[in-house]
Formats: sequence, C-alpha cells, structure tokens
Amino acid sequence: MRIAFFGKSKRHTRTTTYIARALAREGHALLWVNERKRARLLGRRAARAFTLRQLARFRPELVLIHANDVLPETFEALVGRQPIAVFTPDCWTLPLERETLGLARRADLLLTVARGQLPDFLAAGVPRAGFLAEACDPEAHFPASRARASRVSDVAFIGKTDAGSPRLAARSALVAKVCQRFDARVYGRGWEPLGITPRRQDVYPREYREICAGASIVLGRDWTTQCAGYTSNRTWFTLGCGGFLITSYSPGLEALVANHRHLVWYRSDDECLELIAHYLAHPEERRRIAEAGRAYVLAHRTYAHFARDLVAHVEGKTPAFPPAQPELA
Repeated sequence: MRIAFFGKSKRHTRTTTYIARALAREGHALLWVNERKRARLLGRRAARAFTLRQLARFRPELVLIHANDVLPETFEALVGRQPIAVFTPDCWTLPLERETLGLARRADLLLTVARGQLPDFLAAGVPRAGFLAEACDPEAHFPASRARASRVSDVAFIGKTDAGSPRLAARSALVAKVCQRFDARVYGRGWEPLGITPRRQDVYPREYREICAGASIVLGRDWTTQCAGYTSNRTWFTLGCGGFLITSYSPGLEALVANHRHLVWYRSDDECLELIAHYLAHPEERRRIAEAGRAYVLAHRTYAHFARDLVAHVEGKTPAFPPAQPELA
C-alpha cells in the first residue's frame, strides 16, 4: 500500500519514527510529511501547496494522520480523494473538542488507544472508529545493562505534571506519596512546585532504557483511570525495556495484559504503596514478571504488530491484538 503519513518528529518518544519504520518494513511505500514543521519554516500557504504537489506525485492509497499533525486547509483538500485514517495516541478529554472532532468526523477511520471512548466517537458522528493500542520498538526498547544504569533507585516515575492542572492532580498526589515513603526518582517536567526535584526533565529512548534498568520498580500513573482499556505508550515502552511495572488500573485492562504476570496494577494510592513495599521485598517475583512482560510485548505488541493491526482496520479485518486470553499469552 502507498501510505502518506502526516506526523511530527516527536523527539522525546519518537513514536512517529517507530510507526513509519514499521510500516516501511511491512512492505508499504511510505511518504512521511511533517507539515507542522514545514508550515513553521515556509508559512502555512506555501506548506500546503508544497504538500499537495508532493502528494500528487506520490499518489497515496491511504493518508494516515497522527493526532492532528496536518494543516486543516490541507486536510480539506484531501477529503474524498483517498481513504483517510486518523490515529490518536491519547485519551481525549470530554467533551470532545470541536476542531479535533471535526477532523475525526470527516476522516474515513479513527483509530484510538482509548477503547472506552469508541462509543463517544460513534455517537458524535465519527463514521468508523477502532481500537489500536500503542507498542514498543525492539530497537529502542530493550533491557540496558544495570552496570550502565547510573539512575539506580527503588522506584522511578517517568512523566510530567502541572501543579495547576486538575487533570494531573491525582498523578501528582500519588508520586508525592511514593517519594515520601520510598527511595524514588522522578523524571519529567513540572515537579518543582510540588517540592520534587526531577533527575531529568527530558527523557529520550536511551535514558528510558537506563532508568528501567536502574529502578527496582517503574511506577505508572496515566492521567485518567476512568477510560476503559486506555494505556499510555509508557506501558509498552517499559515492558519492552524489561522494567518491572506497577501501574494504574483502568476498566478492562485485563483484556490487554495479565495482572501479576506481565505487570502489576493498583486501584488506589494505598494499594499502590502496599504493592511497592511487597515487591521491593520480593526481587525474584519482580524478575519473573518483568521477563514475562517483555516476552509478551515482543510476541504481541511491537510496532510491527501495530502496523499490521492498523492495516487490518483499514481493510475492515479483525486486528490480532489483544489476544483472546492475555493471561495465557
């Protein structure tokens, strides 16, 4: 398939690079368009003209848009020419924003990591919507040597916060409790107003691997725990890096991964603190779960799997993920 892929470079997570690389390795002809950057350099009008000329030469059979990484005026020119799929890598806030929802309504297919929002999208007039979980990239997410991990701690948390954001208040409160009770290191922006000094504000793939290697426990806390089946890309990155992950539970998470087999989840702050204390005292259990979690993502949730599932959605087929029984996979 000839695929035009609209996406920013995403220098921290590099997820767009992993998606593009996986699609190309699956045999698709790929044209990557970073139109937002192009518009900054050339201006919106020239960027749109350049993009449309480029697409006319490439003749895509599918336009794939990452998040909203396309100029609205370019999107308008593409509607009706060829199938358009939009992939949203996060759980959207409700009520749905008019501009973003307008994009989704006019695309042929919306793919989201937030399984629980599918009914909301369909009710809002999105023609087709499907679930597509994020993934890991084995070339970027693999176990680093603990000898090279200078960031050794009992617990590590990777992620930003904003002291003034209600959306991140629960994350901030939990991380503060963990830091008070355990030897914990935090990586990300916005923690200083809460009295927490992050070891790094920016985490790139190499640092991510080293943090996972140096921490006995990697703590996960997505911004919402109310959206069914939602996981951030950090879930899959951590498992791919061989980290032992204790993360927040969202409804239906058991359909994606198995608790106490691939990772461990908690339903409250108190339970999280209890689980951290338990697993710090049981290193062999941590090792077993971390190894099983990495084996699981390599077998079921790399970006090669992501690319195959994406194409399956486009073609109206059933994607392979999640497996019918994650606890046995």
